[in-house]
Amino acid sequence: MKLQKQDPARRFRKVKLALMRHHKFMFLSGVMMLGTTELVDDIPTACTNGKDEKYSLAFIEELDDYELGYVIVHENVHKACRHLVIYEALCKINPMLANIAMDTWINNGLNKIDPKGDIIRMPMKDGEPLGVYKPEYDGWSVIEIFRHLQKRDEEQSAGGQGSSTTLGDGGFDEHDWNGAQEMGAEESSDLEQDIKTAISQGKALAKQAGAGAGGSVFGFDEIITPRIRWDTLLANFMRQSFTNRDESSFRKPNRRFLYQDIIMPTLISQGINELVVAPDASGSMYGEPTKVALGAVKKLAEQLNINKVHVLYWDGEVGAHEEYDNTTFKDFVITTKVIGGGGTTPACIPKYLKENNIDPQAVVVLTDGYIYGADWGQWEHPVIWCIVDNNDVTAPVGVTVKVEV
Repeated sequence: MKLQKQDPARRFRKVKLALMRHHKFMFLSGVMMLGTTELVDDIPTACTNGKDEKYSLAFIEELDDYELGYVIVHENVHKACRHLVIYEALCKINPMLANIAMDTWINNGLNKIDPKGDIIRMPMKDGEPLGVYKPEYDGWSVIEIFRHLQKRDEEQSAGGQGSSTTLGDGGFDEHDWNGAQEMGAEESSDLEQDIKTAISQGKALAKQAGAGAGGSVFGFDEIITPRIRWDTLLANFMRQSFTNRDESSFRKPNRRFLYQDIIMPTLISQGINELVVAPDASGSMYGEPTKVALGAVKKLAEQLNINKVHVLYWDGEVGAHEEYDNTTFKDFVITTKVIGGGGTTPACIPKYLKENNIDPQAVVVLTDGYIYGADWGQWEHPVIWCIVDNNDVTAPVGVTVKVEV
């Protein structure tokens, strides 16, 4: 008796539903329900525009269920991470390298979730993987992979070897950049919110099922609650601390933020416009990160039109005190002279302020957080700590932002 060939649409739905129910991939179940899914004849393999999915009928008929599952998960990670929006700039530089970088990042992550291929398996052809998997890039971001590939190609081209990137490196799927760009601003914004909601739903289902946190491999927690850039946090802090007629006070925390376990200042009427910027001048702090942080402070101080800025360089004690007004501060990054090189004891800053009768509205401390004796000091003024290149330290007083340079 001749066996009837399985209907491809029915088989596709069966594989997708099985993935949505499986504990390893349940975190993607909400995302898999977003947009439309089509089985078509006019594309070679599979693609997404960030919302909708398309799969070639001829292509999926060549795949077994494990390989088809791999392709479905791969496309939906593109959707969940909004790759075609976030990395549009990379596409404009080199679309092939952008495709390879994104696919490498996804496939390396899938290998972590299902290393033995028990549930999904990369498609193969003639004994060779169709997708790109480069374990040497484990732990790298998409942008880091892109830049490394770009540098590699430039070096090989300069050596007369031509580009080392071939079409085959691009993997088994395509990326519908044009389709993503055709979405209007409102549609794109709605999609972003829909994706966040879908991820939250998938995580909730996985939690109820006692499933592992597969989404953490792809940073889904940050997609739902994105990590705010350090300079944005600094800007928010300073704008709340400095207005023409108001002063922020941490003595009376802002109730609107308390339910989030965030202590933010409440504005109380007063009209002082004075800031202290205190760069750590210890031996471990020289270099580009401090320049970047100082530049951000300078830009914000200019925008806020602060009347007086004190720059205090410190290590074990305050070694230099420079004063600027709202006209001279624009050149301080060029004219300032760093004095220091010893240990790191920020307690010297509030002591110096008290001894010299300096009463700022806020203090911005730039440091790598390697504090001698864990003595952060006793503070009478609002203080924000810009911790440079050190994710392991949070100041026990004031507000901490992590400066990643």
